[in-house]
Amino acid sequence: MDKWLGTSPSVIIPRLQSLLADLQGLSSPGGFDGPVNPVTIRNCMLVQRSVPCLIGEMSGHPHIKEGSPGVTSELFYLDQKRKIGRTLSRWYYFDHGLIG
Repeated sequence: MDKWLGTSPSVIIPRLQSLLADLQGLSSPGGFDGPVNPVTIRNCMLVQRSVPCLIGEMSGHPHIKEGSPGVTSELFYLDQKRKIGRTLSRWYYFDHGLIG
């Protein structure tokens, strides 16, 4: 599997930086005048889709009880040789490698 999960760093990093700038603007008083050229979506509904993530027994997670099963949020980086993965919020280390 590609370390950057199918999207090259030159594409994903600017997109994440743009997302960060928008969220920072939303959080500061008067910092957001509204989206520029937004896409209009009609007959809209909220749904869920599958994204790459890790599942397993957690150790050292700030919100999941030690040894309990858990699922990470969407993975943005995965390096099976170094046994590490990065979600939007934190790094994960899978010390025994991936199963399967």
